[in-house]
Amino acid sequence: MKNVILLHGRWPEKIDGKLIADISLCDSNNPGNWMGWTKNQLEMRGYVVVCPIVKEAWKARWDEWKEALDRVEINEETIFVGHSAGGYAVLRYLGETGKKVRKVILIAPGAPGMERDDSPLLPYEEEFYTYDIPPALTVQISEGVTVFVSNDWDFILRAVEYYKRKLDATVISLENRGHFSFLIKELPELLNEILIIDSKPESKETHHDFESQF
Repeated sequence: MKNVILLHGRWPEKIDGKLIADISLCDSNNPGNWMGWTKNQLEMRGYVVVCPIVKEAWKARWDEWKEALDRVEINEETIFVGHSAGGYAVLRYLGETGKKVRKVILIAPGAPGMERDDSPLLPYEEEFYTYDIPPALTVQISEGVTVFVSNDWDFILRAVEYYKRKLDATVISLENRGHFSFLIKELPELLNEILIIDSKPESKETHHDFESQF
């Protein structure tokens, strides 16, 4: 069964003083943002897609993230997508549970030790990023890890280097996407990446014209 899980981030950003988490457009199941749009596009193509929600994600403890993922069916055919801190959460969850999946795609992911110097820690930030992703995790991900980043978001490059070193991740750089805010309505490059994976079931490698070299 074609199975995709899309996981949001911790949503600390604000728009006009209001947390993004409290803006209905930024619900990860809303087809008005790139994650909900991707879900809708995949469902039209016969995929089973789940966007789990972590309540008050910006201040939720790790156990609350784990509980949300425990409620989702994950198997060896699953393509797991995580945005921002959700990308780290995906990998931590797989590492702690030992579950196997087909592919992991990280969108501007968070990583241990990459807190910004110009902003305070989020609630439970130190607890959230305590798990050091083991290189052995690659054995659980049959078709490897791909990381999407934007050319105008230098802060995230520390995480990119972390996942390249730990998991030999493939890096795809896009133009002017920042932190891939949910105010972005569509992300066709992500949809294409998922469709390519399922169009070549015998292949372990995928080539991209827009792959970045870091």
